[in-house]
Amino acid sequence: MADKLRLAVFVSGGGSNLQAIMDACASDSFPARVVAVVSNNPHAFAIERAKKANVPALVIDHKDFASRQEHEREIVRQLRPFKPDMGVLAGYMRIVTPVLLDYFRAANNDRPGLLNIHPADTRQYQGAHGYEFALGMDGQSPGRLDETKITVHFVDAGMDTGPVIKQAMVRVLPDDTLEDLKSRGLEVEHELYPEVIAMVAQGRVRVVGSDVEIIN
Repeated sequence: MADKLRLAVFVSGGGSNLQAIMDACASDSFPARVVAVVSNNPHAFAIERAKKANVPALVIDHKDFASRQEHEREIVRQLRPFKPDMGVLAGYMRIVTPVLLDYFRAANNDRPGLLNIHPADTRQYQGAHGYEFALGMDGQSPGRLDETKITVHFVDAGMDTGPVIKQAMVRVLPDDTLEDLKSRGLEVEHELYPEVIAMVAQGRVRVVGSDVEIIN
């Protein structure tokens, strides 16, 4: 257990990706464990998921702070006792600042230390509505796509602009509603995110400049 990668998972909503990560971590063979869950939303159902799994939940409402930086400094203060090695954004609806980026980079031996999952190809679309983009429902979309790509990437100072680690394709079917596509996409997210976390924990992911190299 002592050798497992220590994760702090950040959530704002229902926490289905958090649940997938905690389920994976329940296996003795999985090389990571969740040591804390952080939520900016005191009403997030993800908090209940953490409590049910006996994982400490830190509820730090961003509305109580004058700036993102002040909010994140309080997050860092409360996280320090848990000594996380890696931060994992799992439906965390906040753009992070250098306060968190630098904290997790230092915790990860001066390497990128924050992961995010995005329901689109981040080279095509950045933002909160990736499934809508794929269906042509977003103003930035060129029209309905044939597929979307779930993307796990390292977080940098931009919005969904960090180095891509791995992607998984999801077909957009002709009769798909938004709920249909989200449902199938979440099934892929729940498999892909733990897979990438395991790769990182095993030391198989290396950042080279602005690119990622996977070591088999």
